[in-house]
Amino acid sequence: MAAVASGEQQKDGEHPFYECGLYPEWSKLTAKQGAEDIQTGMRLAKERLAKMREIKPEEANYENVFGAFENLSEEMDEAEGKLQLLSSVMDSEELRAVQEKLIPKLSRFATSITSDTKLWQVIKAAAAAPWVKNLSAEQQRYVQQVVDSFRDSGADLPDDKKARYAEIVSELSTLAHEFDKNVLDATNAWQWVVEDPKLLAGMSEDWMNHAATEAQEKGFGTEKEPRWLITLQEPSVYQVICHCNVEATRKRCWEALFSIGKKDPYDNADIVAQVMELRSELANLLGFSSYPDLVLARRMVDNGSKAMSFVDDMMRKVKAPYDEESRELLEFIAKDKGQPVQTKINPWDTAYYLRKLQKEKYSFDAELLRPYQEAEHVIQGMLNIYTHLYDIAITERATYVAGQKPVEHPENPVEVWHPEVRLFEVHDNKTGAHLGSFYLDIFPRSTKRAGAWVQPLHYGTPTHDGSPHSPHLALLAGNLNAPGKDTPALFSHRDVETIFHEFGHMMHVMLGDTELRSHCGTSVAWDFVELPSQMNENWTWEPAGIATYAVHYKTGEPIPEDYIRKMQDVRFFFPAHEDMGQLFIAKLDLEMHMNYVEKFRGKDLDAASAELLAPWSTPMTVQPPSIMRNLTHCISGGYAGAYYSYKWAEVLAADVYTRFLKEGIMNPSVGAAYREEILSKGDSKPALELYRNFMGRDPNPDALLQKQGLK
Repeated sequence: MAAVASGEQQKDGEHPFYECGLYPEWSKLTAKQGAEDIQTGMRLAKERLAKMREIKPEEANYENVFGAFENLSEEMDEAEGKLQLLSSVMDSEELRAVQEKLIPKLSRFATSITSDTKLWQVIKAAAAAPWVKNLSAEQQRYVQQVVDSFRDSGADLPDDKKARYAEIVSELSTLAHEFDKNVLDATNAWQWVVEDPKLLAGMSEDWMNHAATEAQEKGFGTEKEPRWLITLQEPSVYQVICHCNVEATRKRCWEALFSIGKKDPYDNADIVAQVMELRSELANLLGFSSYPDLVLARRMVDNGSKAMSFVDDMMRKVKAPYDEESRELLEFIAKDKGQPVQTKINPWDTAYYLRKLQKEKYSFDAELLRPYQEAEHVIQGMLNIYTHLYDIAITERATYVAGQKPVEHPENPVEVWHPEVRLFEVHDNKTGAHLGSFYLDIFPRSTKRAGAWVQPLHYGTPTHDGSPHSPHLALLAGNLNAPGKDTPALFSHRDVETIFHEFGHMMHVMLGDTELRSHCGTSVAWDFVELPSQMNENWTWEPAGIATYAVHYKTGEPIPEDYIRKMQDVRFFFPAHEDMGQLFIAKLDLEMHMNYVEKFRGKDLDAASAELLAPWSTPMTVQPPSIMRNLTHCISGGYAGAYYSYKWAEVLAADVYTRFLKEGIMNPSVGAAYREEILSKGDSKPALELYRNFMGRDPNPDALLQKQGLK
């Protein structure tokens, strides 16, 4: 067991959302307390702002202007982050009510800073002072970033336009919250209790056992007379659509899944329309021609036009192989159904027949991997890979559920918010320093939002005397296949890829070591942030990586070499379909944010989306609703006008991985260089500079297509 970190013990105080040391006491983090602590943090920030406004040019220095600005709202940010975490993993009416009251206040406070004329004058004058040239390169970078953020937030606007800017930001925050709430509520509103097992023909024994357990826990069926529960939580419904032999079952599940954000009272179409109109107005107000131009100004891709060119170029390159793949799929479906080849495909058939065609073509069913991918083995294998590559140690801490601490426990357990949550500490092997800790919460529940993500909760304070920074703290959350009543959690390969992907983000957070906290970890250009996560997926396809975790959960036998060979054979099965799926979303995202008036305003959202993507798509018998109805990434997340970042980062990751392939994917020397040049540096330097430092050259734009065999 790792030693207790110096900052771990709880502080005495009445504000547990930020007076908590490294590990919060989650039993004290109530919705009501969160509201109080956030508002107290806001008051403290306002007091600091008042002092900053009075700084005269001759009194200004880095510490009292830019250093003070970096730490301006530290308490409020800490409290808000923890409240957001609870909302995403333990949603409740109390949390929703508090957030709905806080969101407008937080939005007004944020815009009040950049619209504060007196503060802006202090910052602008300090940024132009001669002493800035004597600052470190990282400090100079931060000075320019602060100036840019003020300008991009309307600091130079006249008062009437500043007021409108604040109104727009507040409205967008409220709409994003409503959008998220609709998606979560619509997801939880649907379930299907199946009484006839014939309707589930083709489903695996593991899935059937899990679905029966879920049904019993909700009062449906018994062990003697089981029922099977299907929900819209990711592992449940997606597996039915991919594996169930009964078309009527697949259709019903597909219709339910694609109704999220479409049906009353959860219809998000009006919210999407309002968001697009407001974002366009916001960009124009700040002098940008489109919202992507605004959000991409500080990213690797400079503007919306360049992002669109990247997406369009990728679509053109994969269109011919995509059409060929579609022709092959339609022919296979016709053969399987004993009917003439059609020109359209049922949308509930696509995933099912892709899997079936893959199985026939390669005599391999990916479900064979599941018994060899037990969750605990995958987690431990993953940790072993990256502790080896990055020369770190990762140890698990004992935990207890909020409010239920044992009277005596030799391992000094740490409090968590749910029984399934685990806690790990990361230490540097050379120095012994406690680099950071992370929570792991990877199984679905109705109170957790969909998807998988990493949320930094606290970046450790850097020091300037050569000693290590204080520890970071973050969460890795997901909705992966959960344990059954009598079986452990057995992961699909998609689950394995997902947790490796998110762990790439986690390593970016844990190994961050920058001069300024604002530059640490994932605080990078948004189209660079997915590089470490996309990179990590590669180890789930390599024999050396697979060997660390793939053993049969019952027998302990390693995964057969034949399975690994077949896995690799099918890795790029129908790669153009995989590429085009993401490019469809990236194209829709950019077109909506750049050309909303011409292509979407006044039109049905679903019809307009379908019309836009029709030239690139295989025709469907039933047109799916627009993905924008439930795409939290682009409405409430950080990918608005920037969903292309996933494919962009995938290109970068494919290119970066060529160095690992050349020098050894388990080579600690390459791992050390990657940790030093990419993971530790965060946003302390421009992303392209970091890339060149590691690769010794600019990115190869065709790296992904070459890897997939498409070029």
